[in-house]
Amino acid sequence: MVIKVLTQDKQQILTEYIQNLTTSSVGYDFRGKYIDGVYRFLESAEEVSRRGWKRWKKAHAEELIYMPWIQDAVCNMLASRGIGFRPQKEMASKRRYIDKLEKRDVRQTETINNFLLWLNNEKEYSPNTLRIYSFSVRDFFSYFDEFNQDNARRYIATLEEKGNNPKTIRLRITSIERLGEYLKKPVKLKRPKIQKTLSVENVPTENEYNKILDYCDKNAPKWAYIIRLLGTTGCRVSELIQFTYEHIQAGTCDLKGKGSKYRRFFFTKQMQEGAKGKSGYVCTNRYGLQISKEGVRNVLQTIGEKCGVAKEKMHPHAFRHFFAKMYLKKTKDVVALSEILGHGSVDITRIYLQKSYDEQKKEIDRVVNW
Repeated sequence: MVIKVLTQDKQQILTEYIQNLTTSSVGYDFRGKYIDGVYRFLESAEEVSRRGWKRWKKAHAEELIYMPWIQDAVCNMLASRGIGFRPQKEMASKRRYIDKLEKRDVRQTETINNFLLWLNNEKEYSPNTLRIYSFSVRDFFSYFDEFNQDNARRYIATLEEKGNNPKTIRLRITSIERLGEYLKKPVKLKRPKIQKTLSVENVPTENEYNKILDYCDKNAPKWAYIIRLLGTTGCRVSELIQFTYEHIQAGTCDLKGKGSKYRRFFFTKQMQEGAKGKSGYVCTNRYGLQISKEGVRNVLQTIGEKCGVAKEKMHPHAFRHFFAKMYLKKTKDVVALSEILGHGSVDITRIYLQKSYDEQKKEIDRVVNW
């Protein structure tokens, strides 16, 4: 690996930025990442400016997918120098990142970078979705140099022969078809069928839900409110962290969620009452910043340990399932629930009609008396 030495001017910029970090609100755990991100930018950037950053970002689009703190760090550095970028949301919780990409053919690297940039601009996909697309097209190019229908089919056939999960293969197919759309070489691939299932075993029961709330009401009132928000809206964690007290006070709001689709949320009178006199994000970390999805999961796991509810049931999506089960128990209206949850098909929502092992056993004991 060739290590580039920074010019004297860039060394000075890096030194000044490190000094600036000591008085910033960036957490200690992330200062090292920020310094690393700025160094990566400085060692190959043509100039330290808005234009230089835009050029660097285009040339390193794939790298940014796997190391998103670089964008936060560089924007933070440029803002500290008065160049015009506002600092990005400062990261205050730990994240997991995939190792740095291995070197590949320059032409393929440019294709992948430009493809990801196109996806980001045209489709507005989430960082997690972009990572899936990035891995998929890199994996394709590890088998074939040329993109066409025949190679795409052979690639999927190879995955099937290796015994890849049908769900994984469907993700790879979607990624390859999007690449064909970008390259103006459309391909159409047959998707393996997946039986739609839901593990209803790992959904809190009504008694467990009340047990969790009783514990939180006494020990963590803020999280009692957040868990009620999960349990009464059926929101995803990505939607939960977008809620503000102003949204709840209004009684309803529209937010962009999974698949860049807008979804309407309704808040009960109890939730509205609890939001009175408050403002800003509902879910914040100890620094007062918008909490991450991982942060929400970690807190729920801790609450589960303390109140004696299995950790398998203490994750944000479990409360979305809980909402669905309770709504169907009260209304029996699958169509209305499908709309509330933002499902693309009622068939997906019908999964919530399944009964857990314990529910099935009780039903058998009650019905089978002959």
